[in-house]
Amino acid sequence: MIIGVPKELKTAETRVGLNPSWVKKLTSFGHQVLIQNSAGDASGFSDESYVLAGAKIVNSIEEVYEKAEFVVKVKELQPYEYDLLQENQMIMAWFHLAEDVDHEMLQALLDKKVTSISMELIVLPDGTRPTIKPMSEIAGTLAMLEAVKYAQYGNGGKGVLLRKLAGLPSSNVLILGGGNAGLNAAQVAVGLGLNVTIIEASMKRMDYLNNQLPQVDVLYWDEELMFEELIQSDVLINTIYPLPGVTEPLITREMVSKMKPYSMIIDITGAGLIETSRYTTLEEPIYYELDVLHYCVPNMPALCPQTSTNIMLMTTGQYIMNISNDGLKDVIENDVIVKNCISTLNGEIVHHEVGINHNMPYTDIKMELLSSK
Repeated sequence: MIIGVPKELKTAETRVGLNPSWVKKLTSFGHQVLIQNSAGDASGFSDESYVLAGAKIVNSIEEVYEKAEFVVKVKELQPYEYDLLQENQMIMAWFHLAEDVDHEMLQALLDKKVTSISMELIVLPDGTRPTIKPMSEIAGTLAMLEAVKYAQYGNGGKGVLLRKLAGLPSSNVLILGGGNAGLNAAQVAVGLGLNVTIIEASMKRMDYLNNQLPQVDVLYWDEELMFEELIQSDVLINTIYPLPGVTEPLITREMVSKMKPYSMIIDITGAGLIETSRYTTLEEPIYYELDVLHYCVPNMPALCPQTSTNIMLMTTGQYIMNISNDGLKDVIENDVIVKNCISTLNGEIVHHEVGINHNMPYTDIKMELLSSK
């Protein structure tokens, strides 16, 4: 099989679909791997390292899409890529079609009959999402580290060191959600000696958090209690997404207006839950609204692309190998996990969450449509 890895086009996205280690594994099985030149540079993977692993370096993204049967990338397609798609091509990426409404990208996949394999929809039998978990851990860790950075005077903050120092009161950190991202953000904040509160809606998760972080106040979700904590916080870290179909913000503009002047909101989900949040990028990560610094970058793992790429491939690498070796039809017949993370196939939506999210018809995967894969 010919596997292609393009350079990511999304603004400030630094990760790459394959590292040299997995290229070497794929080429050892006789597969041809095409890497767009400099695709791995930001992740610390040089063109030379890919060549040594058996890859062929190509000069353009157009050549990758023209020749590859199976495209492996990180982030969702960008508009320039729509016209590059080849009919019946397979693409693995973070498409986010079950969460974000991107009709243009979805329609491009349907028009070209692309088989889209959505990394974020990989779900293990116990309900674990193995690609999301490590990225959430990285994002949670970085959320607190970025708060430390942007609290500094030269980076747009009010010149506060988010660190416990003798003789001075510690800053207050409020974390919404105690999942993987919230836990990791809290671990960093505790290590800095800060006063940390997590608000969580699951009693079972609260018990886990109390055992893991006895220094942290873990509170059960209550709107009035949340507001009381909010107006006392120096840093608010949001790690939760709006519920499907819910359009009203959890934290309103009025609530934000009551926060301390020059306090901070670090919103790793980007937008939706907090009324004053809007997506920012790693190139322009912050803005002020109501005298509160906002940082709303949804792809923070791109700040540490080598770590993020390597840990991503701990999950996706074997699926890429299996599809390349056995063909998608055989893999789907023998692996329900792969079957359940396919969003589009042969011009149809084949994942119910994608169809529901876009208010479009969907169907089950028809195995006869995979005879050529």
